[in-house]
Amino acid sequence: MSTFIYEAYNKEKQIVHGEYEAATREEAVGYLIRRELTPISVDALHSPGEGKGILSIQFFDSIGPVDIMFLVRNLSATVKAGLSIVEALDILIADSEKASVKKVLREVQALIKNGQTLSKGFEKYANLFPPIFLGMLRAGEMSGQLDKTLVELSKYLSKEYNLRAKVKSALMYPIILLVASSGVVTLLLIFVLPRLTKAFASSGVKLPFITKVFLGLSNALTYSFILDFIALGFLIWFFLYFRTTRTGKKLFFFIISHMPVANELIKKIALVRFARTFGNLLGSGISALEALDLSATSIGNQAYTKAIQSAAADVKNGVSLSGAISKFPKLFPRLLISLIIVGERTGSLHEILGTFADFYEEEVDNKLKDLTAILEPALLLLMGLLVGAIAVSIILPIYQLVGNFV
Repeated sequence: MSTFIYEAYNKEKQIVHGEYEAATREEAVGYLIRRELTPISVDALHSPGEGKGILSIQFFDSIGPVDIMFLVRNLSATVKAGLSIVEALDILIADSEKASVKKVLREVQALIKNGQTLSKGFEKYANLFPPIFLGMLRAGEMSGQLDKTLVELSKYLSKEYNLRAKVKSALMYPIILLVASSGVVTLLLIFVLPRLTKAFASSGVKLPFITKVFLGLSNALTYSFILDFIALGFLIWFFLYFRTTRTGKKLFFFIISHMPVANELIKKIALVRFARTFGNLLGSGISALEALDLSATSIGNQAYTKAIQSAAADVKNGVSLSGAISKFPKLFPRLLISLIIVGERTGSLHEILGTFADFYEEEVDNKLKDLTAILEPALLLLMGLLVGAIAVSIILPIYQLVGNFV
């Protein structure tokens, strides 16, 4: 027997908490149902030794884009085969290898058994799933075409994953090159310069300015390795955390927007995401206003998010979508506005947006090639200049030292 901690809604739609001893989680859920309670979460109360397992799941077994992509793909296949949602979730729970995915699917299944819809079940984990996931599920249920909606959602998530993979793959080599060059410079400052410092100090040679600069950096790095590791850890943590904040995102976008090739790349990625997300949401039956709201939160670009939200407000007041986004010529190209005008007239806007997204994804590939073509020689040149400067800072005092003995 295990003790389960539960959270559930009662008849008055109030949240209640409690504990119940049962052999399995399903038995605990059944107990809540008999008491006319709607389960929100039912978790086993683990012993101190087992608590570490929960911690590892939370930190190392989280649900990522790949998990969501395969979840939708498998759910689409089972629903298309004619199985009920509960039966489909049974199969997904049995096949899933991640404990975190199993936990989510079990709780969603429990809510469905209590009369909730699939989209309502997943809304409890809105922080784990993208807005388009929940929006298209809701639209598929409302239109009675959940199987077709899941197929379209699976295609969307697959294309979005491929887009992310292309960007990461293109930037991987420049990042490795930057890390390697930083490592070489750090090793020279930590292990080479300190050994020469003693010789320079005892010889009485007047050190050039460049040598003094690098010796100062070397002394700072070798003063305390513990402080070095603490400072490095803090910088990494600060960068990763700061980039997720609103201010950090604004600063990151400001820096990128002033880099010629990178600026165009970021814009094209945002346009691909907007066109594909908005088009898929419209195709699933969601209203234009709701589709705009969901697209704004899914795009991952502060400038475009504000522009889309502003366009949504204009559309709500009766302005056409093409007229609303034409107010932002720096963000939305004339080609997209013209295609939206055609789509609004012909009633095929979601298809036209899909075509635009596919076309611009090829443009993203070209911009990625341009970016890597610029970054790689630039980083190699920077690495060469740094190593060369260190070499010069070492050689100049040696020449002076040799000159004193000649």
